[in-house]
Amino acid sequence: MQKLLPFIPTGARALDAMLGGGARAGFVTDFYGESGSGKSQLCFSLCASCARAGGRAMFIDTAGTFRPERIVEMAGKEDGGSSGNVLDRIAFVRALGTADQLAAVERAKGMDLQLLIVDTLTSLFSAEYSGPARHLAVMSHLHDLAVYAITSGCAVVVTNMVRNVPVAYDEEAQQQRRQWQGSSPTTPTSIQREYLGSSVSLYSHVRVRLSIEDPARGAFRATPVQPPPSPQAGGGGGGGEAALFSITTSGIQDRQ
Repeated sequence: MQKLLPFIPTGARALDAMLGGGARAGFVTDFYGESGSGKSQLCFSLCASCARAGGRAMFIDTAGTFRPERIVEMAGKEDGGSSGNVLDRIAFVRALGTADQLAAVERAKGMDLQLLIVDTLTSLFSAEYSGPARHLAVMSHLHDLAVYAITSGCAVVVTNMVRNVPVAYDEEAQQQRRQWQGSSPTTPTSIQREYLGSSVSLYSHVRVRLSIEDPARGAFRATPVQPPPSPQAGGGGGGGEAALFSITTSGIQDRQ
């Protein structure tokens, strides 16, 4: 019988509050950002939280990011050092191609999972597909993940890359440039935008942009993109204002 975990905590209260409680069961949550913005570390923290709560997780690694010793390190702090069983509750799949990635999701459907992670979502599709076929393949994969999340009640978390888009040709960049004018003597010539974002957004229930605030202090920012931030957000619905968090040896924490 499936263990009920309505939310998987991230480890940082501010980030959980922004998400309405954490990674939500039955939702696809997309975390995207540049390299080093904390995407994989956040996935490790979610795995540790899920395992500590008695749930089961699957980690589909498409880029060689999986670090089991890091998950044990994160779980150990709040688990009184008894983190030996944590990895037993996490199924690991190293996907070397899109066929492996798709097959892993099919395998997950036959398991009693509370958390499914794909880190990263689009990298293998980028290597194997081009043009419209790439978008169609990613949309089909995400649709499959969304249906699985909804029908199983599993929290599905994916990560994604960003690309630089010239300001003059990007509506989101134009909006950010207008926000920056008056507060900065210069404006950017390009902006980071989610890779294949138009396709990813169709079947993602929640999208969050991660960015680096202060790499020396391990400080990061999570900004809600979908649904957009709302002053009226509350009651566990998510969509709150941006959250600041830190990555330490103990894991994801509130920024001090």
